[in-house]
Amino acid sequence: MPKRRSPAKKPKPAPKRKPKAAARAKAKAKAKAKAKAKPAPKRKAKPAPKRTRPAARKQPRKRRTEGASIQISMSDVVIAEVEAEAALEAGLHDDAIVAYTRLIETASSPLASHLVGRGRAHYQTGNYELAIADFERGLAIEPHFPDLYFDKGKAELQAGRAGDADASFTRDLESGEPSPITLYNRHLARKALGDLDAALDDLDAAIDSGAGMPDSIPLRVARATLRAQLADLEGAYHDATYAAKLDPDDASLHERCARLAFGLGALERAADSFARAQHLTIASGQPANPDWYAGQALAIGQLGRTHEAIELFGKALQLRPDDPTFYCNRGWLFHLVGRHADALADLDRALQLDPTYGKALQNRNAVLEAIARSS
Repeated sequence: MPKRRSPAKKPKPAPKRKPKAAARAKAKAKAKAKAKAKPAPKRKAKPAPKRTRPAARKQPRKRRTEGASIQISMSDVVIAEVEAEAALEAGLHDDAIVAYTRLIETASSPLASHLVGRGRAHYQTGNYELAIADFERGLAIEPHFPDLYFDKGKAELQAGRAGDADASFTRDLESGEPSPITLYNRHLARKALGDLDAALDDLDAAIDSGAGMPDSIPLRVARATLRAQLADLEGAYHDATYAAKLDPDDASLHERCARLAFGLGALERAADSFARAQHLTIASGQPANPDWYAGQALAIGQLGRTHEAIELFGKALQLRPDDPTFYCNRGWLFHLVGRHADALADLDRALQLDPTYGKALQNRNAVLEAIARSS
């Protein structure tokens, strides 16, 4: 019998191949949906650790030492000192006094240099007693402060304390080599005290000693003056002419030589020196000096050059028309050349200007007697 054939099975359709990207997207979407359905338990965030600063190391406390405070104060002192010294050197003496006073009053113990600086400023302003007080305080602090006895002596001399000045200058001279300037100043103190011989000794030492200053005009003039006071006209004239050679253009030095020469009877030298002084004065643009014309006239008049002398007195009277001495002297010169009328006119004018002028009256009487004898 024929076998029954089994019905043929229908073939299953092959599954369609889905693209990989699409599959991944689908899987991702399912996972997302699933995640939404069951939310994952939240993790508790750990708190961030607090940032703590490391503990600062304890630095040892700096103790303010005495040296530090002195350094600061010394800086201020130096600045103030510079200001004070600059004011003193610039001639701003009042400002210097203020600056030094501030230094002195703010210091626990004043410095000698500050007192000396203020004393020098006081000296320049003419406050000699205040200067002396500062110098004495400075000496009490620093007895060997350079030139302090000299400064003190100068202030004492200006204050009229000649005895104290003499002592201060002596202390200055004892502290070192003899100084011609100190000797000169001590001579002034001794001269004020009336001790002219001791004063002259000081000038001799200042000029002639090994450390002397022979070419110092002030010292030469000072000794010429003192020698003249002591009636040593030769010595005085020597010093005066020495000074005039050192400065031949100084009219006052030639005038000094002229007067000393006149006193010595050296009339020619006197006339020449008066003429030289007058020439220098006029050449410098200054007005002529009537006294120098008169001095020259007296010198050459005694030399017998009467007409020249009369002319010179005329120049003197043009410059000083109210001087009875000029009229008296010219009147006598007129008399000597026989011009009696002119002589009487000058002598009368002298007596009008000074009715007590005995010399003019004496000369007038002499002229009248001469007129009477000749008539």
